[in-house]
Amino acid sequence: MEDLRYELSARDEISFVNEEWFRFARANDGESLRAGQILGRPLWDFIGDMETRQIYRLLHRRVRENGTPVRLCFRCDAPDRRRLLELDISAGPERGLIYRVRTLGERERQPVPLLEPQRPRSEHFVTICAWCERIAVPPHGWLEIESAIAVLPLLAEPRPPQLTHGVCEVCVQALHAALGEEPVRAVLGQL
Repeated sequence: MEDLRYELSARDEISFVNEEWFRFARANDGESLRAGQILGRPLWDFIGDMETRQIYRLLHRRVRENGTPVRLCFRCDAPDRRRLLELDISAGPERGLIYRVRTLGERERQPVPLLEPQRPRSEHFVTICAWCERIAVPPHGWLEIESAIAVLPLLAEPRPPQLTHGVCEVCVQALHAALGEEPVRAVLGQL
């Protein structure tokens, strides 16, 4: 399987995506993401929470300032599978950036309605970590989705809550620690 690849301009606008990017989008309910709808747009249009944006900005600055690539592992789950991906961010031409994403592992699971993007939602909200896919369940902390559903019944209702994104404390610490290492390598989440 080819790596998913996209490139950003010096202003963090999406300037290129390969066919694997489109294949992955189509396979994950992103059929509406066509070249004309994403090319030329800032990456920030596609990252909802401020904490994740800030982390990406720090990663971008690091790559641009010293040319050292960044490598991170993160979760990108689908309703019926858990997925561990590896992201490489490297310097591109004219202060741009090249993103490469490859699948490290994938495991099927019972479908989780909470992760179905087209499912009608209740008025409630829950926070999911943008890196490891765990759910914030006070006072239990951040739990894997299956454990969170067992503790918080509203996650399993026919109209599950809306998802907001954040970054759990474990991933924040790992990302900040990784920013101080040469080369950057952080593993966030596990299958």
